[in-house]
Amino acid sequence: MNRTDALKQTKEFWNNFYTKHRQNNPSPFALWSIDNYINKDDTVFEIGCGDGRDSFAFVANANSILAIDGCEVVVECNNKQLQKLSFGQNIVFKAIDFTYIDTLNNDFKFTVCYSRFVLHAIPETLEDILLEYIYKNLPKGGKMIHEFRTNHDELMQKGEQLSSNERLTDHYRRFIDTKLFRKKLSKLGFKELYFIESDGLAIYKNENPVVARVVVEKPYY
Repeated sequence: MNRTDALKQTKEFWNNFYTKHRQNNPSPFALWSIDNYINKDDTVFEIGCGDGRDSFAFVANANSILAIDGCEVVVECNNKQLQKLSFGQNIVFKAIDFTYIDTLNNDFKFTVCYSRFVLHAIPETLEDILLEYIYKNLPKGGKMIHEFRTNHDELMQKGEQLSSNERLTDHYRRFIDTKLFRKKLSKLGFKELYFIESDGLAIYKNENPVVARVVVEKPYY
């Protein structure tokens, strides 16, 4: 199967998945981010919010949230959930194809960009679009926080091989080389604040993937 068909299959996978599944508790990564890098004055831009499990945690610990996802089904579910909450005015959920992220209204000025398990779910060309957009729109001193699977994850040995680091199981994944990724961030102009690559960080049921956590800042200079 080629990448285009794999991504089409993946879109159908997530539409079906979010029709049947929803998690209410924030991820360990979101709680770690809140403890270490997100404060009450921050405005958070979340890329790939999924069912909003982290978005709703951020709203209690930050100023406001813009959360986007490419899956229209899950964004519609999130907005229905939002209507039941008293603090709904502080969160905006929006469905958008990441390819067209430049069409977002720049009236939303964010100080932190956050993503969890998103970068490894998209092709590198799309990753580059996102990173360039974030750097362009972050203020000096603003932070970008990511967690993603790396090429040391055992899951890379499973599924149909699409390229040297892309695989298709029930959906598409791209396993990221952290050395190359960190060089890319540095070349864009980001300053690294934190990095770790390890298992034990994103355990879910019987899964214990090797993931990276990367925190960078747009420097003042």
